[in-house]
Amino acid sequence: MKISNGVLAAAMAAGLSLSGLSAHAAGPGGWGGGMGVGSTFGGPGGNLLDGLDLTHKQRNQITAILKEAHDQDQAQDTQEEFEKLHEQIEDLLSVPGPLDQNQIAQLQQKMAALRAEREARHLQTASRIHDVLTPEQLTQMRERQHRIHDLLNQLNALQHPTQQISSDSQKK
Repeated sequence: MKISNGVLAAAMAAGLSLSGLSAHAAGPGGWGGGMGVGSTFGGPGGNLLDGLDLTHKQRNQITAILKEAHDQDQAQDTQEEFEKLHEQIEDLLSVPGPLDQNQIAQLQQKMAALRAEREARHLQTASRIHDVLTPEQLTQMRERQHRIHDLLNQLNALQHPTQQISSDSQKK
């Protein structure tokens, strides 16, 4: 399957929240038949489809895409299996004596495969939504995402300022 550079760029620019697609609802005032569009095009800063002037047809198409993805995720629910693998690793890490590194590595590989499958399904969904949007809507979405990232970077800089070592403290 070949994915065009435009689809990949849009997916990356959108800051896809790939892990949240299956279970999130739109919430009060949301749209999409209970499916949270923000869970697909969300990530830090919220739903990237907010503020876009979507036509009725686009809303219906996106709702149908999300419902299908939700149904597929429910049918292929791997969360329970993922949690069991995580518990097995925790159990191995809490047993006295030498760690079984090979067993831990095998469990990690299984967890990574489950994540990759889930993320591939979510990227497929995001690609389908991308194809519903107009070039202008994609540009608006990308610009909003850039503004959100800039604001998050500013917030991070305020919360975690780089610590300067003063010349007085160096002399001590």
